[in-house]
Amino acid sequence: MRIGLLVLSIGNFGKKGFYNLQEVGLARELDLLFDEVLVYRLVGQNEKETTESIAGCKNAVMHLLPSRQTGSNGLPDLNKLDASVDTLVCFSDTQIFFPSVYKWCKKNDIMLIPYIGVSKSHSDNPLKQILIDMLFVRNLSIYKKVTCLAKTPDVRNHLLKNGVQHVLVAPVGLDMGRLNPDYESASCEELKKKYGFDVNQKIVLFIGRMTKEKQPDRMLEIFETVHQNDSSFRLLMVGSGELDGYVEELINKKALGHTVKKMERIPNKEIWELYRIADCFVNLNQQEIYGMVLLEAMYYGCKVIAWHAPGPDYIITDGQTGYLTDSNEKTCELILDSCSLAAQSKSAILSDFTWKKTANIIHQLIAQKQAH
Repeated sequence: MRIGLLVLSIGNFGKKGFYNLQEVGLARELDLLFDEVLVYRLVGQNEKETTESIAGCKNAVMHLLPSRQTGSNGLPDLNKLDASVDTLVCFSDTQIFFPSVYKWCKKNDIMLIPYIGVSKSHSDNPLKQILIDMLFVRNLSIYKKVTCLAKTPDVRNHLLKNGVQHVLVAPVGLDMGRLNPDYESASCEELKKKYGFDVNQKIVLFIGRMTKEKQPDRMLEIFETVHQNDSSFRLLMVGSGELDGYVEELINKKALGHTVKKMERIPNKEIWELYRIADCFVNLNQQEIYGMVLLEAMYYGCKVIAWHAPGPDYIITDGQTGYLTDSNEKTCELILDSCSLAAQSKSAILSDFTWKKTANIIHQLIAQKQAH
């Protein structure tokens, strides 16, 4: 059996070396269940078409395909895909090109499994909301004809309400091949020195693009209060974006320059070091669809505090594997509290949020179809 994975979105997110590529993590687990796994990821038209083996796999390869695009919507040449695969898992969401992929699969007698993480707009821009909703309705007619995989219960419920009959929750998971299983042997003291912190300082970690949805300004407001209550706290912010200048202005305005450290980015292979030294990780995105960084932080035993949103509400069991919040005041209290759920949070991730679970769901779906 041969299976393909196609990611239709195209953009800077997922840049090699700095983010977990979901399709690679899934491919590693599918490699244990299928004879061959072909991953197709779209890149800009000016980039080179390449093929490379996926590390740690026997028969899984990544094809980087230069593609036309409109916004984050890829418009690939489907002739570049192997038409002899038995099944194609398509990361489809509200992508404009998905109907063409459906027609291609039907023409080549390929089982299509849409993998959906977004089914509605989360933008504050009314025009974007209208466009995304139109694209969803366009793809919805196809979703009704096949069995779909939803990344969260929230997406599944939205699909069901819109008439899609066959939807299974298949969670995004951690790529075990990219984690550091020996993180506990690393010295927190040495790592703190590496990143410019004193041994006795407590670190609040914030990772995310400097954009409105990620709420970096709210993080600074919260941290200002935290620091007033306990001057040993420091804030480490990792990310860049359109609000970079505004964030710097706020830091200076609040006179927090000596207590806030900003990093534009960090290679994925080193990010575990930040979870290791952090006393807590905070996610304030009120529309968080999922939250890969939550999974990473929980695996590494870092206390997670996340604003109520579909992703965090699914991943975190409040008070047992992490903490959910809905106000600045509550967030401050949780940061200042020395409570830890390291063992519980890691156990939950290993039990429910690795790619093995979703790979098995895909394998069972295909087996059921073959049986009929």
